[in-house]
Amino acid sequence: MNPSTLSPDAATRARPAPSRGFSEKWSRLPGSGSLWSASAILAALVVWQLGSGVLFNAYYLSNPFDIGRQILAWALDGYLWHHLAATLVNTVTGFVLAALFGIGAALLLGSLPLLDRILAPFIYGLYALPKIVLAPLLLLWFGVGSLPVVFMAFVTGFFMVFFNVYSGVRQTSQALLNAASLMGAGPWTLAVKVRLPAARPYVALGLQQGLVYAFHGAIVGEMTSSTSGLGYALVYAASDMDANGVLALLAVLGAITVVLLRAVERALSAPAGSRT
Repeated sequence: MNPSTLSPDAATRARPAPSRGFSEKWSRLPGSGSLWSASAILAALVVWQLGSGVLFNAYYLSNPFDIGRQILAWALDGYLWHHLAATLVNTVTGFVLAALFGIGAALLLGSLPLLDRILAPFIYGLYALPKIVLAPLLLLWFGVGSLPVVFMAFVTGFFMVFFNVYSGVRQTSQALLNAASLMGAGPWTLAVKVRLPAARPYVALGLQQGLVYAFHGAIVGEMTSSTSGLGYALVYAASDMDANGVLALLAVLGAITVVLLRAVERALSAPAGSRT
């Protein structure tokens, strides 16, 4: 039977079902995605361990066993916890400030178009500026210590929070705003009780990205203007030509990033789940 002579619905039913792609077939294999990911990581570590000194230069790439032993030694003598605590304090402090100022600035500029147009060139100029170039200025202003690190974490996290929340605020339904205004809502009520709840998915995304970028900023600040923290320990290991120490610290930083992302996803599971 020629499908062209059928009705549109019948012709649709007459067409052969599309073949399933490789990704869909792979997703139907037994086991969860986490199990497959863990297996892939384990396989990569085994290849790395067996290839160290044979396929790879052990001096530059070390091996998973020595890296794990280095992390364990640092954990036992307190070296790891001292620098980890400093980094987490700097990151959380900078992130909290970035979240407060980022959400506040997004609500303010999203609600006041005139102020938005006035400040837009300054905001985009600061956003486009590579944050690493601020390190010498922060060192000049605040000296060596936690303050320049916190400020670097704040600056890098602020823009991620601000631009995500700002996008959500600007997309608030005008009909919803008009209805609230007719019921007597003022600018502050519109911003806090209408615009902000409507932008919840963007707030969740902004906080998630802001925390990761605040962590990045804290590491950069510690590498340039601090005497403690994982960033400082990373620079110290590199200056000592200790590839094993550098890779151990990179492994710790990667693990912390994953933990931070999971923590924010859990804390914001409801807003994140509503994101489309």
